[in-house]
Amino acid sequence: MPEAHWLESASPAFRLMIATSWLAPDSWQSNQEEAIRGAIAAGPDWTEYLNLVDRHRTPALSWAALQRVAGLEIPEQAKLELQKRSDACRMQAVRHSLLLAQVLKAFHRAGIPVMMMKGPILSIELYGDVGLRQSHDLDIACALEDIPKSQTLLENSGWRHDSAWFPLSPRQWESLLRHEQEIQFIDSQSTTLLELHWRNPWDLPGHYSACWDRSIPSIWQGCAHQAMDPVDQVLYLCNHGGIHAWFRAKWLGDMARIHATGHVDWEAALERGRSMSQERPLLACLQLLHIAHGLPLPSLQGKPWENLPAFLLDSPLHALKDSKDPVAPSFWDVVSILRRLTRYKRLVLRGRTWRESLSEIAYCREDFRVLPLPDSLFWAYAPLRPILSIWRKIRRIWAR
Repeated sequence: MPEAHWLESASPAFRLMIATSWLAPDSWQSNQEEAIRGAIAAGPDWTEYLNLVDRHRTPALSWAALQRVAGLEIPEQAKLELQKRSDACRMQAVRHSLLLAQVLKAFHRAGIPVMMMKGPILSIELYGDVGLRQSHDLDIACALEDIPKSQTLLENSGWRHDSAWFPLSPRQWESLLRHEQEIQFIDSQSTTLLELHWRNPWDLPGHYSACWDRSIPSIWQGCAHQAMDPVDQVLYLCNHGGIHAWFRAKWLGDMARIHATGHVDWEAALERGRSMSQERPLLACLQLLHIAHGLPLPSLQGKPWENLPAFLLDSPLHALKDSKDPVAPSFWDVVSILRRLTRYKRLVLRGRTWRESLSEIAYCREDFRVLPLPDSLFWAYAPLRPILSIWRKIRRIWAR
């Protein structure tokens, strides 16, 4: 299989980035140390390594992993640069933690249940250290019926909508809640991004409410919130990484830490994944952990990963090695990303109907801004979608 030589054929700098993209527990630390020593012995390009650390957002993890290995010969300049990046990551994590605590307290006072997704709390859960995982934004979730109250609460707490927001009519708002998954806010003081979620793009009807039913009441920094059930969290992380083709090594590193600690009942996780039509992202993740980190595949009856579509492995293995960070993509990059996501959803979300898929294709919130029809003519957006799409592209070209 080509993926068997995927890591061996990579540059020493890439192998070192993969080896330091997580912090192994004691039971796996010697294996991680061996991988780090082997990559450094091969003579990595340290500029390439630092660029990869930036690209995959692992500065604090990489610095901590290297510090645990005695006697490494690392150029002084590379050490200084990595430590500087690690310090900046930790400072950002502290700022995010303070903001998150304020948000949780506001939701608690308002009596609105809120669930944590990734971010500083995941860093504490995995590593016991809020500063090890680099987070670009804050992600919280609430029930669909609490979205209007949550939106008002955030606005009153100093958060403003991002630039993509504009007023919506009742029918447009209803369509947004049905087709989208989150609304983005920006803190007026720090410009930190917060995403307010009410579902996941890979969930089928009823699955998200079941996740809420299984959630666990928790306290962090004196703030009440709901924590995901451990199996639901594993499925969430597998789906989140999979839908983005695992293009950041830190996401795979999170799962490596979870797997290596041995705290997951993979049979139970697979059983729940099957009940939710989400077993393929889980199985693909286990294969990727075996290829990238050498973690053993669990003993699952029938070796179910053997029948995975090749795309679910080939696409992530290619994306991880891509040296470019997919930021501010061009039009054709967007087209390529949409094609990949469409294919991923088709392979993974096998319980989704054609009607649901077509409904997603026919929806674009920006159409409401380009052509603000009254609710009595809301039906016209679907047939006008191709024309509105072309018009938006023309406007973008003129704007340039």
